[in-house]
Amino acid sequence: MKLMYVYHSGFVIEMKNCNLVFDYYKGDVSNVNKTKKTYVFSSHAHRDHFNKDIFFLFNDCMDVEYILSDDIDYKNNKYPITYVSPNQTYVIGDLKVETLTSTDEGVAFIVSVEGKEIYHSGDLNWWTWHGYETEEEYDSMTRRYQQEIKKIKGRKFDLTMAVLDPRQERYDWGIKYLLENIRTKYLCPMHLWDKYDYVDKFKEENKELVDNIIVINPSKINTNGYEWE
Repeated sequence: MKLMYVYHSGFVIEMKNCNLVFDYYKGDVSNVNKTKKTYVFSSHAHRDHFNKDIFFLFNDCMDVEYILSDDIDYKNNKYPITYVSPNQTYVIGDLKVETLTSTDEGVAFIVSVEGKEIYHSGDLNWWTWHGYETEEEYDSMTRRYQQEIKKIKGRKFDLTMAVLDPRQERYDWGIKYLLENIRTKYLCPMHLWDKYDYVDKFKEENKELVDNIIVINPSKINTNGYEWE
């Protein structure tokens, strides 16, 4: 398998028989193998996670299908689109797709394909802003985030792509809580707003937590992608 970083929270994963495209909103996707079945995911409608250009960028793939959170208002019968809701399970082509409820908008995705379990958080994160939130807002966010992660407590993932947002003073709370509740072989932080040094900061500050996890800095994935098992 091959992991290709596009930008921000956008990735392409090339499997043996298909491609998975997550949360494209800008970047180069010219290296996508268009001879394979391609599934294009958008976790929610925010402009840094969804761009209607996906319907033009991938329309020359041999076979393409779109899997969009149902908060995305793009109703067009020209394209094969499955709209997904939070806390549901879908069988779409060769995929099993499970969703969680985002603490912002839309969904997080769990995709089972070719014997692999892949997690993409979308904007499901522990969004707390020290000094800019009331105690009630903090308590609500904490409860909602922990409630969602507990739904996947004990799950094993081959690849996890999750928010690590340097704008937050508590930038790593969400990803730390996630890793305390799941197991993953590979972790690729995302939503970094070009501050990729925070991946190394996170690794340094959480050595014991990530001791048995391969942490990928997305900025260091070259044009040929990152090969993973």
